[in-house]
Amino acid sequence: MTTTGLDSKDWQSLLNQTNDLVTSDYHQFPRVDRNIQQLQSYAGALRAKTNKFRTHNNQVAATRLLAQQGFDATRLNQEVSTLEIQPTIEDVFHADTSSVEEYLKQIEEATILVAIQEAQQETVASFEHFMEDCLARDWAASKKQLFGFLAPHSGVYTAPQRNSSTAGAAGFESASSGMRLPPKEQAYINVIQKANKAAAGGNLAFDLVSEFASACKAHEDKSHETAMSGCWSLLGDVLAEARTKAVQSKATGKFTEALLSGARKSLERGHAQHMRNMLLRHKLQAERGADPDQLREVQAFIQVKYGSKGPLDFQQPGGQDTSWIQVYFSMRNGWHDCARRAAERVADLSLSRAGGELGLKGLLDEWLRNGGKLSDRSSGLLARECERMLRDKAALKAQLRSPYMALVCALLSGDNRSVDALMATLASLSVPSVLSTIEDFMWCKLTFVGGSVSQVGTAFSTHSSLSGVSSYQLADLHADLNRWPATYYSKQGKEPLLYIMILLLSLQFQEALRFLWKDETTKMYRVDAVHMAIAMHQEELLGLSTATGGDAVMGSVDLGGMIQSYGQKFVHVDSGVALQYYMLASVVRGNSIAVKGQMLRELLTESRDFGTLLGGGGAAGSGTLAAYVPSVEERKQLFEAVAYECQVAGQVEEAVELYMAADRPRQALSILNQQLSSAMERGVEEAVSGMETSGAAEMVKRVMARGRDACTKLGGAGDAGSRREVEAFVQLNAIWEMLVSTRKGRHDLALQKLHELSFVPLERTRVESCARAAQLLHPAVQDRLQDILGAAAEMIGAQRPGSSRDKLCALRLELDALCLFANNISNRISQAVYQKLSEVVAAFS
Repeated sequence: MTTTGLDSKDWQSLLNQTNDLVTSDYHQFPRVDRNIQQLQSYAGALRAKTNKFRTHNNQVAATRLLAQQGFDATRLNQEVSTLEIQPTIEDVFHADTSSVEEYLKQIEEATILVAIQEAQQETVASFEHFMEDCLARDWAASKKQLFGFLAPHSGVYTAPQRNSSTAGAAGFESASSGMRLPPKEQAYINVIQKANKAAAGGNLAFDLVSEFASACKAHEDKSHETAMSGCWSLLGDVLAEARTKAVQSKATGKFTEALLSGARKSLERGHAQHMRNMLLRHKLQAERGADPDQLREVQAFIQVKYGSKGPLDFQQPGGQDTSWIQVYFSMRNGWHDCARRAAERVADLSLSRAGGELGLKGLLDEWLRNGGKLSDRSSGLLARECERMLRDKAALKAQLRSPYMALVCALLSGDNRSVDALMATLASLSVPSVLSTIEDFMWCKLTFVGGSVSQVGTAFSTHSSLSGVSSYQLADLHADLNRWPATYYSKQGKEPLLYIMILLLSLQFQEALRFLWKDETTKMYRVDAVHMAIAMHQEELLGLSTATGGDAVMGSVDLGGMIQSYGQKFVHVDSGVALQYYMLASVVRGNSIAVKGQMLRELLTESRDFGTLLGGGGAAGSGTLAAYVPSVEERKQLFEAVAYECQVAGQVEEAVELYMAADRPRQALSILNQQLSSAMERGVEEAVSGMETSGAAEMVKRVMARGRDACTKLGGAGDAGSRREVEAFVQLNAIWEMLVSTRKGRHDLALQKLHELSFVPLERTRVESCARAAQLLHPAVQDRLQDILGAAAEMIGAQRPGSSRDKLCALRLELDALCLFANNISNRISQAVYQKLSEVVAAFS
């Protein structure tokens, strides 16, 4: 206690001293007027000034030191500021071991993990993109179907018209509204539409091949060495000769001969253009002026090609003889007059002796005059002369003209075996081949085949001349070409269109389509395959690959199926475009009413676009189908046949629309009556519960609307069948309104509709007559008799409360008549209706 007291006294004294100090004024001590926060901020400001001064001094000292060592401080700061630090592989892949193998294993594992993560991310992104595309397609299909349901089902419906003034774009605008098509594919569809319009207008001279070629060339992919437009152009060249000669029957040897001639002339024009291009690239070496002489052009080409072999005969006297070379290249270009002039310079004695008194010019004239064929005697002499030349291997190796001499003799004699022997001999002697390209080889072979066709009348028949030279047939050419796979001609699959050109030149049209449609290397040309098949079928080329002709099945590829499968991609996007290809498929399959009906039925079932395809106004309307089946009577037959098939198959909506389009409203109304009767019971339940815009109730309204259109078309038809269907439709409408009014409690309106049904007795005297009338009712109305009796009993029972004695007596009489009527038609009345009648009778007892 004492210690505590002392402490308190000490504290009190200290407090008194402090108060004295506070009240005293000591001038020798400075007075502080700032608080703690102000003192801290002031100290910070002083420290900053000091640091700034020190930093500046440090920078000056550093600059002075660098200057003494020969460095520019400003430049050094700039270079340091632009310095970019990049991580090294050690920063990314930390090595936990000192072993190289383990280090590499760590790097491999890290790389695999990164690849897996990236693959997972790409997979997720691809899946999301795929799902977005699926949703977009589904929404487009659902939207089109919704719009189709909303379209009015009236008899004056007109199909949407395309703007014909913008044929370049609007022609395929609808096809691309739901899917994005490549420009070339859109152009193909536009050509098909133009061809169909031309056919509908009676223009049978529409050149489908050239139109496809133009469309392809305007929108083709330039990334490949060989373009698809080149194949189209080649096909046009092959057909050009047949069109020029106007060959009528396309199943004869003349047509095949014209096709071979067109293929050969296409190769000749190509070589002539190649020659001119080479001369343009080597103007100085060619020494070619403005002289238009074709023989001089051939000589200039030979000068460029063989100028390094020494002086040539047309350059200086005594030069190497090139007369045979000039003859060959003139023939190769198709310049026959030029070849005759070059043949005049040939003075080979052995050939003159072999050709008798004609000489080479006379033999060439005979060969050209006879369509690429010599007489048996001349052919045999030339063939033996060619064999003699082939035995002289020293000349073949040493002389520039000898290989061409043997080749020209083989071409004129038509001896294909000599050409094969010549090629083999030159290869064994390591001498450059005279047929150095596939185009030269094909031209040579087509020359042989053309000569055999002109001689025997068909490219597939066998023929052996008296000269001993076997004729070379088109089948032989096919066998020669097919000895090697497609990769041999297409640069190991990198240029598949090169093989297509070989097949077109050799008239293997079916094989060309099969390769385009099925081969893995031609995936990007599937659309071209479909349209090339259409063009080839129009030109009747698909029956020329065998001696007996052919049908529309190319090996394992169905031509009609190919076209139809392509059209299926437009079914839910643009049914008009899909119809084009479905009708083209039916043309390929025979173009009969049955085939057309099958195609139309499938399209209607899948697209349900009745308005666009069938149009309004019946078979004489402006539906899309009218462009492909222009005859009104034929359209009626087609619609009726397809409608019957749909009716048998249970496709009632399709059958109704087709019967209406075929101007058969009675058959359509018969189906509609059955539909209305079948859907009435469930439709009444939905209508009473407020579900009038969906399900059976909505179907009943749609059927009624279409039934009214059918009745309007029937008008005052005099036949009993039509009157019976119209009467049944009217009765079913009254039954519908009566049942709905009864369920809604509007018994007055229901009773009014009941009186409209003359076959329902409300008096005992009419029971027997009404029972007989009920047996003659339309089956659709008979099915609803029990619903009528049930509703009538409910109406009578609802009027009982509050009625007078006389009213009750009248209602009882009506009820007795209904019960008696029900007993007379008991085979159509259910136990539930009898139960309801009994309950109402019991209520009146």
